[in-house]
Amino acid sequence: MKDKIHFSPVILDPNTANPWFHLSNDLTSVRYGDTYQQLPDNPERNTKYSTVLGSEGFSSGKHSWEVEVGDHPAWNVGLAKESVDRKGECSASPKDGIWCLLYCSGKYTNSLSETVTVKKSLQRIRVQLDYDRGEVSFYNPEDMTPIYTHRDTFTEKLFPYFSVGKAGDAKTTDIKLHDVSHSLAVE
Repeated sequence: MKDKIHFSPVILDPNTANPWFHLSNDLTSVRYGDTYQQLPDNPERNTKYSTVLGSEGFSSGKHSWEVEVGDHPAWNVGLAKESVDRKGECSASPKDGIWCLLYCSGKYTNSLSETVTVKKSLQRIRVQLDYDRGEVSFYNPEDMTPIYTHRDTFTEKLFPYFSVGKAGDAKTTDIKLHDVSHSLAVE
């Protein structure tokens, strides 16, 4: 029997965006800006680290979306639990409620700080959550090559999680979310 994965249109939540982050008008892309914005320090805002969360969280089912990273030199995509610390010290790791794939200094790592090997430089990442099975998986959507799967027990709502550093000389200044509006059957 095949299960359906819901490709979720992920919209960024501006109330969670770090003040250095500049979101597109349609809330589907984010870049690290040149200016610090004067934004309200509401409880859900990420002030310690340059992160932003998706506007909708998941507490059951299978969900998937894609993130275009292009040649951006520093990014981090995945999921964060609703209660993740947004004001203080927090590492991008499962112990702090973040399951992710990171790219920095030409190296891919998982949320356990382990190097992840990819065949070629990733331009896009598909993030897939199977909440009920406790899996967060990352794929190269070009050919659906698996990159990494993290297994855990989830006990609260999870939100799409994004972090991006300064673009420097990269052509890609924003990381962009893509809606994949069809279903994919998986074994």
